[in-house]
Amino acid sequence: MTTHTTVGHTSFSASTTGKKMFRVNSGIPLDDAMETISLLQHYANQLTLDAAMNDNGERFIWSAFYLGEMAKALLDDVNDAMFLPRADA
Repeated sequence: MTTHTTVGHTSFSASTTGKKMFRVNSGIPLDDAMETISLLQHYANQLTLDAAMNDNGERFIWSAFYLGEMAKALLDDVNDAMFLPRADA
């Protein structure tokens, strides 16, 4: 990919106070981040399918939700890393 790394701008998982509990770390190579996004989304999709096909599927929903939220945050941070340098130019 490139030598770009995550910027660490993105936070996720709101607490009861409305503040975000977690943040993407800066300095992660984008190819590693993209591989992780793919894995997180794959498992979120699998859990969602399990939830839809299982009579007791509600136990899978929160796990799928959090995995999807993590994938989205990481993807947003990768997007920032890729496009912020272009905006500065």
